[in-house]
Amino acid sequence: MKCIGFVGNMDKTELIMYIAKMLDSLGKKTVYIDATTTQKTRYIIPTIGDLSEQNQYVVQHDGVEFAVGFTNMLELKKYFLSKGEDFTEFEYVLVDTDTDDMCEEYDLKSANELFFVSSYDKYHITKGVELLKYMCAMKRKADPEAQLVLTKLLYYSDVNTADSKYIDILSENLPLLWKHDPISFPYDQGDLSVNIQNQYNSKIDVRQLTPAYKDAIVTATSIITGSEKSDLKKVLKNIEKIAKFSR
Repeated sequence: MKCIGFVGNMDKTELIMYIAKMLDSLGKKTVYIDATTTQKTRYIIPTIGDLSEQNQYVVQHDGVEFAVGFTNMLELKKYFLSKGEDFTEFEYVLVDTDTDDMCEEYDLKSANELFFVSSYDKYHITKGVELLKYMCAMKRKADPEAQLVLTKLLYYSDVNTADSKYIDILSENLPLLWKHDPISFPYDQGDLSVNIQNQYNSKIDVRQLTPAYKDAIVTATSIITGSEKSDLKKVLKNIEKIAKFSR
């Protein structure tokens, strides 16, 4: 089982959904843990019966498992045990959070892969870097020489050179190791419309997303799995083909 962390103050729900869909299409049993303050998945993922009224639950949506309301991995393990299921069968656990507490509870400083997700909005960057400071402090408690290893995943609209350097300026004194080149992509109104339409259609449908957004999904999945981007693009095409012929 590999833990993949997505930390940052902005909404990254749909992006992680698409990555989870890719992993599921690769035959990798995956669960997406919503450990954010807003708990957005509680409101946009369809549930059955009284499930949505429970504090903690796991629901499958379009092939992906979503865990809502859990504050640590042990609670999730106990939940699956109560259902007669083996939590260790999951190959990937995707943790989405925007709080110090959840970074600590899910031990994201030790995640197999860690993504810092932000836009170039100064608020998102500043709040996100505060999270990184906290995680670095946790990392250094265990090992005074340790670095927090992660990858930037950046949404942008209009951005200039000063904006693009702002994250590095704020974090320059932190013990960070940026493992890969930043994954940057424009998040335009078209992508936003697709995400909202998917909510109403109860689907995780990538067909109408912009090429840049799709490339970000493929690149992030490649980092997580080690698979070649060329192979993952074929997987994405197959997801689109299945969606086209499904109701």
